[in-house]
Amino acid sequence: MVDGDDGGQVVEDGIGAGSLGGQHDSVAAAGVQADERLQAEAGNLAAAVRWYLAHDRVPLPHLFRVLWLFWELRDHLGEARAWVGQLLPAAGSLDPVARAEMLWTAAATGVEVGDDQAALAARERLAPLLDGIGDPFLHAACQLVMAWTSGITGDFDGALQGALVSLEQFRGQDEPFWTALAVYTASIVEMTIGRHDDALRHLTEARDLAERFDNPWLASASRVYLGTLAVAQGRPEEARGLLEEGLELSLAAHSTRSVTLCLAAFARLVFVEGDPEQAAMLAGAADGLRLRAGLQVWPLRRREEAELAAQVRQALGADRFGQLSAAGARLTQQQAVAAARNRRAASTSLTG
Repeated sequence: MVDGDDGGQVVEDGIGAGSLGGQHDSVAAAGVQADERLQAEAGNLAAAVRWYLAHDRVPLPHLFRVLWLFWELRDHLGEARAWVGQLLPAAGSLDPVARAEMLWTAAATGVEVGDDQAALAARERLAPLLDGIGDPFLHAACQLVMAWTSGITGDFDGALQGALVSLEQFRGQDEPFWTALAVYTASIVEMTIGRHDDALRHLTEARDLAERFDNPWLASASRVYLGTLAVAQGRPEEARGLLEEGLELSLAAHSTRSVTLCLAAFARLVFVEGDPEQAAMLAGAADGLRLRAGLQVWPLRRREEAELAAQVRQALGADRFGQLSAAGARLTQQQAVAAARNRRAASTSLTG
């Protein structure tokens, strides 16, 4: 157990001295070693947050915003969601910058865990603050989270506009991770609305940026979506190679979100290859792993995944689809990854 001062030191040791004071991209910029350090100190970090909640809440809006990427990528959002819920009622009494950071974290967390009501409520409170945010990084980050939440209401034009505005702003800053994340967001929307050439350009840029600063999560995601795009354009063999690379990188990233992204993409690939049974099982595995981690399908991808599920259900019939999906949902991550690596997974042996 640590006290608040020790907890602050855990954060500074993990993501660089000065991070509590204002380094914007500290977790992402510090890289894999910082991520591993924070993961090793996750228990102490949680104790520090609880101490701050009880004794001194002033640093928390910024701290939550800085640590959100770590919480999201290392499956700590369940606990973080509860902390955000404790602090959010006081958001109206915070200064404008702290209020914007608090609402950013609430909106982003709602997007990831599937709490649409919370995400949209935070978005509604954040929107009037945008014009008054003088910090270039925070303004760009808020534009990006506005894009993420637009997917909840199906406003893909608004999502793309927000992502591109955010991208333009990040390009003028030394924020390679967030630039890549804005590029990645734009590409997802472009894929969803059928602008495949634009999506390919942005996904290629996201992959190049991820490789430049050695981020396995973004490297995995960019390959997975390049593979998904290859499926949509009728290049399944190219797609399989990209998805296999993405799967290996997602395992290196230790992120449930990343692994489930891969499984959903493999489900689409094997369906196109003519195996709806394996597609149902892999889609079910992605759903099961997400559910156990307290996550949901990202709003910007819900339409695509719902359309795939409907196609697979129609191909198999509702009963067989339900049986295979349920069997997939019971798989451990190790079993699901093994199934994805096999062209003809064990759907028959799992369900008879």
